[in-house]
Amino acid sequence: MTDDFMQSPEFQALIKEYLEYLNTSLPGVRTNLSDALYQDVYKFGHNIKGTGTSYGYENLSQIGAEICSSIKVEKYDGLNSLLDQVGEILAEALS
Repeated sequence: MTDDFMQSPEFQALIKEYLEYLNTSLPGVRTNLSDALYQDVYKFGHNIKGTGTSYGYENLSQIGAEICSSIKVEKYDGLNSLLDQVGEILAEALS
C-alpha cells in the first residue's frame, strides 16, 4: 500500500471503523477471559494478529500474537495485561 492510500479519507474511515469494532469487542473478550473461555479469547487475539498491521497498528498484531502464544501454552496469567494494552492503544487511537 502506498502512503497516499493510507492517508486517504476512505482508508482513515476504515481504520476508525476497525478500531471501534475492536473497542466494542473488548468487554466481551474480558468476560470470556474471566469465564475461562480461552478459545474465544484466542479468536480475538488471532483476529488482531492478522489485521492490526494492515490497518497500521503493528503493535496490535504483536499483542495478538502474544495472546495466541499464551493460550497455546496455557499461560493465562498475563492475558489481562495484554488486553489492558489493547485497551490503551484503542483509547489513545480513538481519542
